[in-house]
Amino acid sequence: MKKTKLKLIIQLCFVGSLVVSCITENGRLPQDVKNLCELTEPEFATWFKNSKVTEDGIVTPANSVDFVHDNNCDFYKWSERMFLWVTSKEGDAKTVFESPEFYSVSPKKIIGKDTVRELIPHRLGQLLRAIANMDKTGKIISEEGQATDDVLMDANGSLVYYISMVNDVYAEFLTAVKNKKMNGNTFPTTKEERDSIFNYAKENGIILKNPNTLAIEIKTSWVDVSKLKNSNEYITIDAIIPIYKKKSNKLWEVEGERKAKLALIGIHIVGSANEHPEMIWATFEHKKNTPNAAYQYLNNKDITITVEPDNSNDWLLNANIKDSTNISHMTFSGDKILGKNKHQISPSNTLRTKPWGSSFDVNPNAENSSPAASNSEIISINNSVIHKLKGKDIRKNYIFIGATWTANGTAPNGYSYNPNIDSLKVSGVAIGTSQLANSTMESYVQNGENYNAFGSCFSCHSNNKSLQPSDLSHVFARIVPLSKKALFENHNYSNVKERQVSK
Repeated sequence: MKKTKLKLIIQLCFVGSLVVSCITENGRLPQDVKNLCELTEPEFATWFKNSKVTEDGIVTPANSVDFVHDNNCDFYKWSERMFLWVTSKEGDAKTVFESPEFYSVSPKKIIGKDTVRELIPHRLGQLLRAIANMDKTGKIISEEGQATDDVLMDANGSLVYYISMVNDVYAEFLTAVKNKKMNGNTFPTTKEERDSIFNYAKENGIILKNPNTLAIEIKTSWVDVSKLKNSNEYITIDAIIPIYKKKSNKLWEVEGERKAKLALIGIHIVGSANEHPEMIWATFEHKKNTPNAAYQYLNNKDITITVEPDNSNDWLLNANIKDSTNISHMTFSGDKILGKNKHQISPSNTLRTKPWGSSFDVNPNAENSSPAASNSEIISINNSVIHKLKGKDIRKNYIFIGATWTANGTAPNGYSYNPNIDSLKVSGVAIGTSQLANSTMESYVQNGENYNAFGSCFSCHSNNKSLQPSDLSHVFARIVPLSKKALFENHNYSNVKERQVSK
């Protein structure tokens, strides 16, 4: 009986006047949503190599140079296509982000008086390295893992690991900027900047495969496959992870490393695009990660539907939805994991408080008439992509949570759009799904179910309220340029400035 039930999409609705309350079984996507973000079959086919949709087929990247953005849906289509691209399998069953088109960003390294990070080329036969988090105490701010110093563990007792990466366009752009061959005032957005990066790379013997992607930065979250009961539903990689030795219930220490097969549970995809140097910030999760809090959407009769909170316990990051949620049990210090406050090192229960990047009480952007309308755009593009993928395409198991950006590519000011406050309607506030968080990376900083002025990615990625790459990205300022690797190895790299994340 249980197995049959989980395969069904059960929607129980109690009709009132105009508002209907729905319970959607096990967090499934509502199927009667108003299609506010339409993706046609012919358009979807153009995303695939040879313009034909095939099971687990190769998707080509969105053209960020010629990106047209007439409405929110254009940003959401860009996001979906980029996700399908980086998770496409190319040669030897490797995903695009495992290919030489991407570099891993190393954890921070202390070299003399400098704190730097290195770009690690992806080579055939070389395993990627994942870490549980990094110490963010002090003045050094580096992107890896959770947005805080906290450590996340799934309900099976497996740590959540993270890998940050950038594409080759980003790497060559960064190198050109730090070698003073480009001004680097903003991330690239134009044909001219694309050509400059392409030519710079070519001069150094590198031919960029997809220069029209412009600069891409991604962060991925993973768990050990060995304890998953449905591992065939996950994108997996082989990687090197640290071994933690239990010293007590409140202290684990690193003692070596091991090879493991990891399952992808979350991914941020951030990229520059035409007229958007602040970048588009999109995020995806596996459908079985966490339960949703209540949310609303518009159905195909324009009725506002209220979906009640998920009430099952069949989640990777939540074993008991009636227990306290989004309370960290562990923190990271140096290379140690410590129990936090009164908690032992143990799984916590995560709830996605704003399921589609919108609070319950405030419109997330000026284009949508209500949070329900915004949610409907995200749900409808999810349904469209999932239904159009063929067969048992593994990417059907991942859902798009949302994407955010600023109006006209204005430098972000760190705040989220609010139509009720004049100072929060100006250019520079986050729009799109402006209350966006990923339950695997911002687990403990989701800011509840109601609107929060600091509820977007830009609350942390808006240092100095500028468009400078080092003010938008936590890693850009510290990454050693590719052509400076010799200096890095000789401990002579010193062109790094201290920076802090704006509060």
